[in-house]
Amino acid sequence: MKDSRLLIVAGCLCNLALFAGEPAGVIEENRSDLQLDAGGDIRARYEFKDNYMNAGKNTVGSAYEDYLRFRTRVYGKAVYKEKYGIYLRLGNEFRDYRNSTKNKHKNEFPDEIYIDNLYFDFKNLGDRVDLRIGRQDIKLGVGRVVKDGTSGDGSRSTYFDAVRATIKMLEESELDLIGTYNHYRDDTTIGNGYNEYDSTKIKSGSPYSKMDEMGVIAYMHYNEIENFPIEFYYIWKRETRFLDKTTRYPGRNFHTLGTRIAPKFTDKLSSELEAAVQAGRIDSQDGMQSRDILAWMGYAALTYSERELVLKPKLTGALLYLSGDEDSYYKTANGGTDNGWNPVWNRSSWFSEIGSYMYDKYRWSNLIYPHMQAQVELAKSHKVKLQTGPMFAAEKDNNADGNYRGYFTQVKYEFPLLSESAGERGSLKGAVVGEMLYFGDYYDHHTASVDEDATYWLRFEIKGEF
Repeated sequence: MKDSRLLIVAGCLCNLALFAGEPAGVIEENRSDLQLDAGGDIRARYEFKDNYMNAGKNTVGSAYEDYLRFRTRVYGKAVYKEKYGIYLRLGNEFRDYRNSTKNKHKNEFPDEIYIDNLYFDFKNLGDRVDLRIGRQDIKLGVGRVVKDGTSGDGSRSTYFDAVRATIKMLEESELDLIGTYNHYRDDTTIGNGYNEYDSTKIKSGSPYSKMDEMGVIAYMHYNEIENFPIEFYYIWKRETRFLDKTTRYPGRNFHTLGTRIAPKFTDKLSSELEAAVQAGRIDSQDGMQSRDILAWMGYAALTYSERELVLKPKLTGALLYLSGDEDSYYKTANGGTDNGWNPVWNRSSWFSEIGSYMYDKYRWSNLIYPHMQAQVELAKSHKVKLQTGPMFAAEKDNNADGNYRGYFTQVKYEFPLLSESAGERGSLKGAVVGEMLYFGDYYDHHTASVDEDATYWLRFEIKGEF
């Protein structure tokens, strides 16, 4: 299987067969059974960052970068008898760099049109199964292990080329069974061929890293106990070997087993716990022995909220732990066990843009993050959120002097720009987000070329849906 085209073609044939099996007169007489819909969205962002860290290292750069980015998407959907459906969404993203160490002419308008989603739905098969075939967005749980199938292009797209079966197991519980294969290169785009989007990259290749990702997911949502939802998951994933400009890196074959619970104790007090363990094997290659994988992740949070009070305050205390390894993720040759957490399909900006810059293309790992989150609602849909806490490396890697990455703070203000009563359909929202990491002793931020105390990131966003 080379890429997503096999899934797309298979879905098209299934869909055509379904409609071909209906006599023309039946379709003519039952037009009300066919539901059509279309729409789209546009997202405009201005982003600024300064003194950000060199990805995957403990050093800091002095350059700043700011740019505008625009993502536009349109979709169409058809559903027949509420049982068979097809969904298509096309996307485009272009940028305008004001200052950048990268190629300023990359991603210029009009860039390229890409198939962001194209899937076929078959609902209620045997009264128990929903089947979705094709290119689709998938987020399971809160996204700590499954969220983004195309991490290499950032937030431009998040799709998986996959087959997903959702099986009703009990009255309130269901099981997701998913098979996915994500190719590093999308050959279905139309437009500027000189913009190479590497859908899965960890490091930039020349021009592609050539890493494919494939796997099987079993994710159980158990909701039979009131106010005590439980999730169980097993994931097998294969990451093939990949390249940067000059070096080849080994592939990985590993399993992730985890659970998540979110008990609600009272109307005001709730909690969340998630834990997962990984085991597997790293490929061998010239100059590098094969290595075992044994890693783990943990998250715990307690939330208190007051929905009846003015400002509707909410406060959460939480701890995130991602295991680390002293040896290099890429080049160690001692044949020992790799204990660094692999985010599976959550190589995303997740809860922090600055945090994601610590790693090569959002490969979150080696992190201890105790933090507080607070939220108030100034008026309807006007929310102010604060997240703050120290960040530590679970293991000192990169020959760092210490484990303390620094003190992190994020402030976010979300607000509506168009009243919900302005029409039956459509919305226009805005957000302002600022982040700062005050460097700790993990980062070598006072050198002959760099003398900085903190890194900063800022975003203004407007998003409209129609």
